[in-house]
Amino acid sequence: MVFSEVPKESAEATASLTRKPNYSWFVSYLFSNVSGGLTSPLIPLFVVLYLHSNVELVGITSSISSAATVPALIFWGNLSDRIGKRKIFMLIGFIGSFASLLLILMVHTLGMYLVTLIIYQVLAMASTPVATLLILENTAEKRWPDVMSSFNIVSYAGLVVGLATGTVILIVYTAAGAAILPSVYLISAVIYLLAGISALFLLPEPKRQLARNSKSLNRVFSFRMVERNRYFPSSVVHTPGLKGKKSKKLSPRTFKYIVLTCYLMFAFQLFFVPFPVFVIDKLGGTETQIFVMYLLNNIASAFAFRLSGKSVGSLGIPRTLSIALGSRIAILTAMVGTAFVFMGDGWMLWFSIAVYGVMGFFWSFISVSWVTSISHLAIPENRGKAIGFYNSLLGVGQIAGSLLSGIVALHFGYSWDFLLALMAVISGAVVILRFQTAMKSYIESGDVKIAGSPN
Repeated sequence: MVFSEVPKESAEATASLTRKPNYSWFVSYLFSNVSGGLTSPLIPLFVVLYLHSNVELVGITSSISSAATVPALIFWGNLSDRIGKRKIFMLIGFIGSFASLLLILMVHTLGMYLVTLIIYQVLAMASTPVATLLILENTAEKRWPDVMSSFNIVSYAGLVVGLATGTVILIVYTAAGAAILPSVYLISAVIYLLAGISALFLLPEPKRQLARNSKSLNRVFSFRMVERNRYFPSSVVHTPGLKGKKSKKLSPRTFKYIVLTCYLMFAFQLFFVPFPVFVIDKLGGTETQIFVMYLLNNIASAFAFRLSGKSVGSLGIPRTLSIALGSRIAILTAMVGTAFVFMGDGWMLWFSIAVYGVMGFFWSFISVSWVTSISHLAIPENRGKAIGFYNSLLGVGQIAGSLLSGIVALHFGYSWDFLLALMAVISGAVVILRFQTAMKSYIESGDVKIAGSPN
């Protein structure tokens, strides 16, 4: 999700833009997000049920596939800026995703599955750093917030539709069991092809190019509405490592805050990555119920996003973040207790599905609080750089959390993994909330300048 202030734009720049931009290509991104929704729950299902592997290998697979997105995101963003083109990268992302997912027909081992996922992630990332810029470069700056709001609604609707479609497919073909999973990947591939074809005919090449480190783009902030799905299908504007005009170094306070968000993402992943496997292994969950879990989680996150923005404005960041993190800690505590005491009880399955869904509600409050805090801490000309590092370090937290969670869950048990996640979240919450309480004094000191930051 992307939010922007309404910046000023020169009359000359405004006149150079199309008076009535064509946004029919949004349907292409709708298709791609439907595909993203279809594939988002498939890693644990495919590894455990189709390839008959264990939770440790789920963690390793999630970690490696996530790791592939970080350098790919930087590479594609850098390349698109260097050659000054956008449309070709959307086509590479969509058509490349279609072609790479066809490889699922040859997957019979975990190694082949990993290779397929890496190719898919690398190619899919081509469209991520240019999607938002395509809109901004075709739109007068005063209209950015309205157009981006529409784009985000379309994108997120696609993700939810994809999850709902996957749920329906699994309900209809329940008798097929895990054998239906490769077909879900193939359906996703066909939808990517539709995204590519529609983009080929509907997507305009921008009439101007914006540099990612430009002052106007430093006022555009990207929120990760999806917590677990690596970068895809997030809208990412700023990425680290892009060549261009050198900016000032991040202040120590800003960098510390970003590291704290990375640690908390690591802690959350300790819970999220093995949880679907726990539901399958210990509670007898089915493929359909895993899709329902993901669907509820994403609907809750989308529903809370508007509320989270209002909460930050009315209650302030420290209180909003305290409530969100405190609620997650309470939910994790309840989950740890039930996992240790009531593991064999029949109601545990539906309780666990509900827990996974409700956790998504609080992510929106956390994400908005984090990004808003970083935008306040960073000096105006450094905000883009700060958000770029934030996105990348969240990816690092996801990678590390995915890797460790599978190891702990396999060798010590799911209950101990959830307990470790709880302790990590508590420790991270204490530190970041103490920082948050003192943030006003940090901003007012000589360490950080607040001039020009959003209200």
